[in-house]
Amino acid sequence: MWLYAAAIAGYIGIFAGSTPYGWSSPAIPLYKEPDSPVKITNDEGAWIASTFMLGCAMGPLLTLLIAHVAGRKTLLIAASVPWFIGWTMIVFARTPWELMLARLISGTGTGTCFAVLPMYLGEIAPAKIRGILLTAIMMACRFGILFSYVLCPFVSLQTSALISLILPIPYVCCFMWLPESPYHFMRRGRREDASKSLAILRGTKDITAELHTIETSVKAEMANSGGLGEIFLVPGNRKSMTVGVMLGLIQQLSGSQAIMMYTQTIFDQANVDLEGKYMAMILGLVQIVCTGICAVIVDRNGRRFLLLFSVIGSLVSTGIVAIYFTLQYSSIDTSAITWLPATGCMFYVVFYSLGLAPLPVTVMGELFPTNIKSLACVLVTFISNLTGFTVGKTYQVISDSVGTHVAFWMFTLFNAIGTTYIYLSVPETKGKTLQEIQAELHHKKCDIDKVPA
Repeated sequence: MWLYAAAIAGYIGIFAGSTPYGWSSPAIPLYKEPDSPVKITNDEGAWIASTFMLGCAMGPLLTLLIAHVAGRKTLLIAASVPWFIGWTMIVFARTPWELMLARLISGTGTGTCFAVLPMYLGEIAPAKIRGILLTAIMMACRFGILFSYVLCPFVSLQTSALISLILPIPYVCCFMWLPESPYHFMRRGRREDASKSLAILRGTKDITAELHTIETSVKAEMANSGGLGEIFLVPGNRKSMTVGVMLGLIQQLSGSQAIMMYTQTIFDQANVDLEGKYMAMILGLVQIVCTGICAVIVDRNGRRFLLLFSVIGSLVSTGIVAIYFTLQYSSIDTSAITWLPATGCMFYVVFYSLGLAPLPVTVMGELFPTNIKSLACVLVTFISNLTGFTVGKTYQVISDSVGTHVAFWMFTLFNAIGTTYIYLSVPETKGKTLQEIQAELHHKKCDIDKVPA
């Protein structure tokens, strides 16, 4: 029971920390209205939307120095502080710079939560349900995005910020009563505390065998240093790092940031009959349904198969949108196919949510051994979110200067590259303990590359 309570509390945090992801799509157009409390330009709007991702990249770096000392639980609770600060600043903001700073601060909390929660759940969950617990992180994220899509268009900007400000409170109240990861306790040499934590999480005192496995694994991993050299010089760790980084890059470069941050603008630009804000809500709901399907089937169908299915579908979808905007840019009459960009974006969200959205986080929580897990997860999260910031900022620049079609052709190209990489290099981790995954990465490299989907 405590295991699921810990997971649910973590999902509440992800929900609270993900509302800023969806906030920019409905909020940026509102800031351009005549009665807006802050007047912004297109360029300032792009900065306000994208600085959140820059904060997501910075957050894990700020916590890296205390990750092993403070523990997963403490860091997850601390992640809520930037959310309180960021939303408070948005309530009282009167200049674009204040909005950018608020988004930057909020992002540090979200980046920390997304870096630490996969570590925490990956360490406390047994292998048979680890996949669904980790995959559900992104389902909670999608609920947070949908919440912003639904809330912001119908209340004032200050009211939406005040409501969002309340969301982290139940997260903190729940998480403060939960146990720390037994892996963290064991790493700190606190075997008795690790035993108590594991017994609480499993709901039984019969944990001798699993505790011994954890202790043996941690001692073996701690015999080596946990620095950058351990990540990049040890072949198995280097492979884990490469896979984690590449999946993060594919996720961000597939088009997700543009569609998530500028959904309403994209649909308004495409002259779809239904208002952009309503299309955004429909897409938010579709994300939740498809991410939920992924969470249910991931432990049966495997990570690699779903990732391939997802990226191929994303490739086709962004290609469809690119074709429409190319025709529109070329002044070709598109009145008969105004439904095409909405269809393309809808299919993109479906395919993206079935794999690329949730599974990089799932895999990140499984691939790294204890002695490098904190550093590796931080580096992967930093690189991924820095890429997301770049995409979020440059999308508007590219769209305004050379056309939306160019941006979507670039997303299509990156999806093609992602398909090739996942097919050739991503291992399968379905149904394996963390110890089995490490054994394969370090001692059976040839075999792991041949694991079937």
